[in-house]
Amino acid sequence: MFSKTRRQLVLLNSVVLMLFLVIFGIILYVHMEYRLLHQADEAISNTVKAMQLSSIDQMLQTDHPEPDADRNTSYLFWDENGHLLNAYPKHMFSEKEAVDLKNRSQDGSLHGVTVGKRTYRMLGFNNVRSDELSGSIPHVSYVVVLRSLEDANRMLQTLRTDLLIGCSIGILFSILMGFYLAGRSLIPIRRSWDKQQQFVADASHELRTPIAVIQTRSELMFKHPQHTVEEESKNIALILKESKRLGHLVEDLLTLARTDSNQMQIHKTEVPVHQLLQEITEQFTLLAETKFVHIHSSIEPCIIWGDEQRLRQLFIILLDNALKFTPPEGLIEISCHNVSNSIRIVIKDSGSGISEEDLPRIFERFYRGDKSRSRSEGGTGLGLSIAEWIVAAHKGTIGVHSQIAMGTEFLIVLPKKQ
Repeated sequence: MFSKTRRQLVLLNSVVLMLFLVIFGIILYVHMEYRLLHQADEAISNTVKAMQLSSIDQMLQTDHPEPDADRNTSYLFWDENGHLLNAYPKHMFSEKEAVDLKNRSQDGSLHGVTVGKRTYRMLGFNNVRSDELSGSIPHVSYVVVLRSLEDANRMLQTLRTDLLIGCSIGILFSILMGFYLAGRSLIPIRRSWDKQQQFVADASHELRTPIAVIQTRSELMFKHPQHTVEEESKNIALILKESKRLGHLVEDLLTLARTDSNQMQIHKTEVPVHQLLQEITEQFTLLAETKFVHIHSSIEPCIIWGDEQRLRQLFIILLDNALKFTPPEGLIEISCHNVSNSIRIVIKDSGSGISEEDLPRIFERFYRGDKSRSRSEGGTGLGLSIAEWIVAAHKGTIGVHSQIAMGTEFLIVLPKKQ
């Protein structure tokens, strides 16, 4: 079932990683190209400034060294009549190429040119005649400065090759990472799917039992239509009992379904928890007396910001569980105290307790350590799951300590303000 999803995730993750690598490579290449061109332009601008501060006409003397010994920069000198006076390096450009370069530099801006297979950055400027110029030295009226981009092009070519190799390796890496990320992504999906399947199976099993009982007892009643209500009272009582159990189960399932879909809303107001606990304790005291179970309480005034109905449901679930599993002459203790910015509620019983292997799973849906006893007591296995959600919705914590034949203690800590 997950194979198609896995392939889609691998493809998606691989494409995203490859796009990231390609975009990163393009940005790196564009940035490097810009930096190299900027360096060439900066070198030309500095050269032009230096030439304008010195005597350009003196550069035409035969004993004057060439301006740039590294041959990256070329110079073209023109007189007032448009004749090419000199060029450095010598014989770098033909006369036709020189004239074309002069014409293309007349706008006075830095720009790129291509001569044959060579590329340059070029700048042309006018040279003002100096009054101190000797008549024997020809005047340079116009200068063209060119900066070779051969080194920059070689560097960019190397970078393109490295990026191509890197992208090839990156594609393989992206595919491998796609498989890895897809596997990691499917772990929670598989876990959720397994939980959902288990939930559906458990819900179906729990629903099937009361439905089967109701159906069987109804069929028995139809076999004896002449019987009075009194004669069928046993069947009617059992049908009523299973109907109530079925109603509780459906209600709990709807509650959990709404919490999973975030449809269950918490309506918070100021809740006097001590009054709420006292009221519920009094109600359960009457039930406990019928089972000869004693309930002791130690409750001090506590007020929090929460949902009163949900908190009532929480306390009823925990007290109902305590009462179910506490034997006659047993004891249930309830305490509520203020602790800094929170309240601490403890519900402790002297019942049968929970085994160590069952303890980590008691908040799982439909999980019951003693399934036969839970069913006989009318439990659905969903109460503690709902209780855990209510505590979490109030930004609190719930913990449990238990020992077999020693009893169980639930500890709830709820913040006063959330």
